[in-house]
Amino acid sequence: MSSRQKTVKKPKAAREAEKQARQLPTTTILKNVGRAAALLLIAGIASPISQLNLSPVYGSIPASLHHQRSMTFTAVAALIGRGTLRRYFPSAASEYIAVVAYWTPVIQFLLFQYSGQLGIDYGPLLIESLTYLPLLFLSVYAAADLLDTIDLSQFNLPTSIAEILFPTASYFTVSTTSKIVGAILPSLVGNHIYFTRIGFQMLVGSASAFLTPSRVVLLAFPAILHTLWANPHHPSEYAFQKANATLTSSQNFTLLARQESVTGYVSVLENHEDAAFRILRCDHSLLGGEWMVTPSAYAKGQRQRETIFSVFVLLEAVRLVEDEAADIEPIPDSQKSALNIGLGIGTAPNAMISHSINTTIVELDPVVHHYATKYFDLSPNHTAVIDDAVQYVHSKSKTNPGSFNYIIHDVFTGGAEPVYLFTQEFFQGLYTLLTDDGVVAINYAGDLSLGSTRLVLNTIHSVFPACRLFRDSPPPANWKPGDPDFINMVVFCVKNDHNKGKLAIGFRKADEDDFKGSIARRNFLQPKPDQEINYELVEPERGGKVMRRADVGELEKFHKQGAVSHWRIMRTVLPDGVWEMW
Repeated sequence: MSSRQKTVKKPKAAREAEKQARQLPTTTILKNVGRAAALLLIAGIASPISQLNLSPVYGSIPASLHHQRSMTFTAVAALIGRGTLRRYFPSAASEYIAVVAYWTPVIQFLLFQYSGQLGIDYGPLLIESLTYLPLLFLSVYAAADLLDTIDLSQFNLPTSIAEILFPTASYFTVSTTSKIVGAILPSLVGNHIYFTRIGFQMLVGSASAFLTPSRVVLLAFPAILHTLWANPHHPSEYAFQKANATLTSSQNFTLLARQESVTGYVSVLENHEDAAFRILRCDHSLLGGEWMVTPSAYAKGQRQRETIFSVFVLLEAVRLVEDEAADIEPIPDSQKSALNIGLGIGTAPNAMISHSINTTIVELDPVVHHYATKYFDLSPNHTAVIDDAVQYVHSKSKTNPGSFNYIIHDVFTGGAEPVYLFTQEFFQGLYTLLTDDGVVAINYAGDLSLGSTRLVLNTIHSVFPACRLFRDSPPPANWKPGDPDFINMVVFCVKNDHNKGKLAIGFRKADEDDFKGSIARRNFLQPKPDQEINYELVEPERGGKVMRRADVGELEKFHKQGAVSHWRIMRTVLPDGVWEMW
């Protein structure tokens, strides 16, 4: 058999495509490559935008559980299945990308109303299967068709490399763009009406329509009208009033303010039932809340707004810590300084300020600080540092060691902690910032049965010589060490252990001046012996595994489980409709 007879002929369609490719002028080839790249860039940009829109209803971590895998599966399906799908798909599939993008806010709005029934495990995946994933599929499919016009044989590339070059480059472009834009978006959100969740989605639709002009985009006209006039998530005053009308009539809540910002979707809501309360929300989490002074509350003895969450009062007990063995003369509060990392609604820092303590607040999100001031009466008598706490502590510990008598570390949100604020290096910075008789109070929310809690407590104990740990509420009936138990806890630590043991930390008895007329403080300020957790039960030990900056992945591994649990807890705190309406 001759060598010519052994040669396997390519399919006729493939030979014709190659022939046409060789005949295309260079300008046309460059134009096709440019359009393909633009389609892939749009698909990559739309990825974090999709996640951003899911976060108020599902939280950022639960929304991402299946996102990357579903992206990979969709992109691979578009690349592999093109040959079969050509007979079913329109020749100009790219014309429908804009239609899908414009309809995405509508579909999300309709499905968000069923988030409770859809659940946290697969609800986000289902919504993206009807919104982002079709956009990704069409984008990759259309880009691959454009790249097929390029004949790689002229570059003398091995066949194996030529076959995988464009598919690999396509997926790399989408994935890399997604990661880069995901890192940039938080710094842009809220700066303009277009730089909002809905605004970004509309920009994706507009960019797609501009890239592939077609009358097909008329199919998106009803969706555009709905987004502008009927979608309560649109960042307009009309949509704000529409959201309020629904919340008031169906949930008995009023939306006082909302703003998309660097840490997420931030809003202030007020409940109008007899036991009225006001809350500060960020995405699918609560940063704090207060019981309002209503006639019925006043009749029961309430004379001021009271915090809903006892853990914020327990943090104030940092002032009650005393060390009888310390050879340091006590000084009055007016001569002391406090550092509060993480603001919430300002319960703990307000307490420090009320005792004339010079207080510095480090808060990453300017909107949180603004809302705490406007809606929760955060005292203006403080130094506000709107910055990343890691950078602030690193810089301050170098230039002004021993600056603070008290440090309150309260940064938990959304079922996950900012991991770099729980590293050994960060705690070492706090240690340096404390005075010799200084005390730190660290709020940590987690499950005592998880390794993440043991890792954090080990890390704290590797820096601070003596600590005591308290939960913010009594343990469940029949609870025993090792049982699942997701709680808020406060770790009190001193800088110097003068007694060379854990009993170096004692608490003086709170008095009327400490209570400041507050019912919540009277009930929760004094740490209770029956709510203390023995450190040995959660295995913190000298020489145990600790987390340095290079090891944050160890803690992040537990975020998915913690965030899912947190989502379920939050759905019992507020009705589904409140979370879904934003």
